Amino acid sequence: MKLILIALLGLTLTQAVFVKRSNDPSKAVFTQLEAMEEHELGRKLLDTIALQLNNKAPLGDIAKMLQQLRENLILNQQEADQKHAQDEVDCETEIYQYNRRIDFASNEITESTQEIQTLSAKVEQLTQDVENKQVQLDILNEQETQIREQRAEDAQSFTTFENETENVIEAVEVIIQKLSSIQPDQEVLAALTQLNKIGASNPILALMQVASTFSAEQLNNVLNKLGEVSVQLAEALEDARQTEIQAQLDFEALVVEIASQRESLSAAREDSERQLQDNQQALDLQKKRKEDATDELNAASSGKEQKEAECDSWRTQYAEDSEHRQQEISIIRQVEEILATKLSNVKVYLQERSSA
Repeated sequence: MKLILIALLGLTLTQAVFVKRSNDPSKAVFTQLEAMEEHELGRKLLDTIALQLNNKAPLGDIAKMLQQLRENLILNQQEADQKHAQDEVDCETEIYQYNRRIDFASNEITESTQEIQTLSAKVEQLTQDVENKQVQLDILNEQETQIREQRAEDAQSFTTFENETENVIEAVEVIIQKLSSIQPDQEVLAALTQLNKIGASNPILALMQVASTFSAEQLNNVLNKLGEVSVQLAEALEDARQTEIQAQLDFEALVVEIASQRESLSAAREDSERQLQDNQQALDLQKKRKEDATDELNAASSGKEQKEAECDSWRTQYAEDSEHRQQEISIIRQVEEILATKLSNVKVYLQERSSA
């Protein structure tokens, strides 16, 4: 049997055979055998059968060989069917997994895109809010600088006014004192001599010289007027001092208010900066999420496409192999039937075939 199988598998294609058809009843058998010649297995089988008949091999051995070949082909087909069924399950399973990955990645892209839009708007809003609060802080700082400069100028002006007013009041008091010492009906030479020692530009001396010519009534009027001036100057100075005190209090209150506003704005800005940082980090994460999901979508889509192509290739190959195998099984069965019922016709055909 081994020799028969080796002979069957080792035979090469024989030359084309053209058999003369008779007009006898064997014509139908010859037509069948000629049709087998068109198939590689058919030619090999006829070559092997011809060789076995020439070697006087028992017909049972030939039949057994054909049966074994047919059963092997049927077994191969069954194995191919099982493998094909498993391949279909594997294809369905893997494609299902790819579809799940694609759906998940697509959903991730959709959700992350929406989150990116929301977070981008939030980041833009917070960025503007931080900038606005910084502008307000700058304005407060500028305001404080301006009011401090103005307060310093006002304080300096008050100090100058206070010193000058005190000097004037003091001078008026001196004038009143000197004028009070004048007696219109007495010699004023001694007083004038004393004042002359101060200098020629001494205004009090000039006033004394003029006042020495006044009557007692006129002198009293002058002294009363000077007293009123001194009182008014003292009152004006006191009012200015009160105004300065109030201005200083208002300044300090305004500085405290600005400090409070600055503290509140600084805290609000820091809170906005923290929110901005948190939202920016969340935005970066969503962008990374979308990037990863896009990569996953591309990978899953490519994997699915490759798998579908692979599965289609398997199906095509399975269909071709199955068809080829069924043709071979059909040929073997035809040969078995012809050998079992028309052996003499086969022998005649093979003899004519070998001599053609």
